[in-house]
Amino acid sequence: MFVGLTTVDIQYFIDDIPIANTKIKTGNPDILVGGPATNAAVAFAYLNKTATLASPAGLNAFSSFIDQDLNRVGVDHFDLAYGQEFETILATVLTSKNGDRTIVTHNPAEVKSTILPQKLIDLVEPQILLIDGFYPEFSMECVRICKERGIPVVADCGSWKSQFADLLYDVDIAICSADFMPPKCTNREELFDFMIAKKVQSVAISNGGAEIEYLSKNKKGIVKVAEVNVMDTLGAGDFLHGAFCYYFLENEDFESAMQKAAVLASFTCSFKGTRKWLNFDHNA
Repeated sequence: MFVGLTTVDIQYFIDDIPIANTKIKTGNPDILVGGPATNAAVAFAYLNKTATLASPAGLNAFSSFIDQDLNRVGVDHFDLAYGQEFETILATVLTSKNGDRTIVTHNPAEVKSTILPQKLIDLVEPQILLIDGFYPEFSMECVRICKERGIPVVADCGSWKSQFADLLYDVDIAICSADFMPPKCTNREELFDFMIAKKVQSVAISNGGAEIEYLSKNKKGIVKVAEVNVMDTLGAGDFLHGAFCYYFLENEDFESAMQKAAVLASFTCSFKGTRKWLNFDHNA
C-alpha cells in the first residue's frame, strides 16, 4: 500500500530550459497523474499487476481524469478526500533534451480523511507500506499500525520534511535522495548516523545516474546504476521505490531488491514521459 501525494503533471518537452522573459513553442504536453507515492504505486502495479494507493483527489475538474489514469495502470485508489471539495496539486514540468527537468508545483493542504487508517489497513491488508511524507497525520497512524503488525514500512525520503523527525522512528527502510539532509546533517555519513539513531534498519541514498550507497543491518555497500540513453528522468526515483517494494517482498533481501529496482528505474529513463515505458518489458 502506498500513502501520499497525487498530482496532475503537465510535462513539456523542450530543447533547453528557457532564460527569463522568453516564450517558447513546443509540442503538446503529456498530462498525466504523478506524485511520489502515486508513481511508486504505478511501478509496483507494473510488476505485480495491481497496487493500492491511498491519497486525496477529491471533487474538482480533474477527478475523473485521475480515476481513469490510475485505473488504466492497475492502481486501486482509495480517495482520502472522497466526496469533498479538494484542490488538485498541479505540477508544470519542463524536460530538456538531455533528460533534465525543472518542476514548478505547490504543497498540498492537509486533508481530513474520509476513511480511518485502521479501517483502510484492515480492508487492504497490505504486505508492505510506503509513505512519501505528505499528509503526515494520516501517514503517521498508518505507519504506527503497520509497525505494530510487523508489516515492513518504507519511507520515500525525497526532501526533508519536519514530520520525518517522528515518522522515522517506526520506519524499517528509508530510501533517500541525495538532497535529503535532516537538520545538522551535512554529508552521507552523518545521514547514516542520523538514521541509525532513529533505529531505521536499512538506508539507501540514490543520486541520479550515480551509484546507490546503502547501509543495511550494519553492512555498507553500493549498487551500480545501469547506463542508458537518458530521455527523461521524471519519476525515476519514485519508480525505484515502487519496484524496490515489489522485489523486497520476493525474498526480503535488501541489496538484491535495490539492485533489481535500480535496473527498472534506469529503464524508465530511456523513454519520454512517465507512462510509455509501461508498454515494454524491462527485462527484454
